[in-house]
Amino acid sequence: MLEKKWQSPWLGDVDPATRTAVVTSQQHHRHQLAVKRGLPFTGAYYWIPISQDAWRLAVFPNAFYVGGEAGHVHVWEDVIRILAGLHHRNASELVEQIGNSPCGLPRGRVVRLGSGDWGVAHGGDHPKGSYLKSTVSDAFCLNDVHPRFFFDEHEQMLPGDRHQVELSTRSGFDRDSA
Repeated sequence: MLEKKWQSPWLGDVDPATRTAVVTSQQHHRHQLAVKRGLPFTGAYYWIPISQDAWRLAVFPNAFYVGGEAGHVHVWEDVIRILAGLHHRNASELVEQIGNSPCGLPRGRVVRLGSGDWGVAHGGDHPKGSYLKSTVSDAFCLNDVHPRFFFDEHEQMLPGDRHQVELSTRSGFDRDSA
């Protein structure tokens, strides 16, 4: 859950399209604030499909979340709203369809290891043709600290979640190409 100072309580009273636009903008703004510092930071990320062949990283810096952790379950609704905006879908309908599928997209987490070194936990299922190391390092300002990338089964997509997300977003692709 976002820290109170970063929440927008009025968002519950706006139409789904406006809410989607605001959530997407706020997520981008929080990421840019973290990057602007120029220092490495921890957080969660999801690979978001833009089209059938293109993906982008959505970054959720830990500093903006209660307890200092952007949990995948806590940011999932924002991810769904970003997906809805990209694929011209009704966000409320998409939340109904895949709201319980937070393991349906490739994801990972940037952490500080016990040694103080930086690490990137990933599920080994990032999109084909994507550059895991350079994309995540750039997004989290990790280039100078040379993080250790490691497989973590907890970051893997679950087949049922993945199937549900694919069904829901594929219908969005079909609408765009019709």
